[in-house]
Amino acid sequence: MKKILIITILLISFARTAYSYPESQMKDCVSSAINNPATKSISKTSITNYCDCALKAIIDENKDIRQSGYDCAQKNFN
Repeated sequence: MKKILIITILLISFARTAYSYPESQMKDCVSSAINNPATKSISKTSITNYCDCALKAIIDENKDIRQSGYDCAQKNFN
């Protein structure tokens, strides 16, 4: 029983974050934002957080694209 508990704890400890959207969509989003002249002064970390927020809202929560983008921009760029 102890072995099963130890193995379970190890598996949970080393589990990676799972995203519902493909990594290629994240790369495309970040790339587009970095190449946009309006976002030149924004850090790559903020852009990555924005893209993650927007993709989760659009794909996981089936929210409107425009509203999701606006809400995530408010959270990450202000």
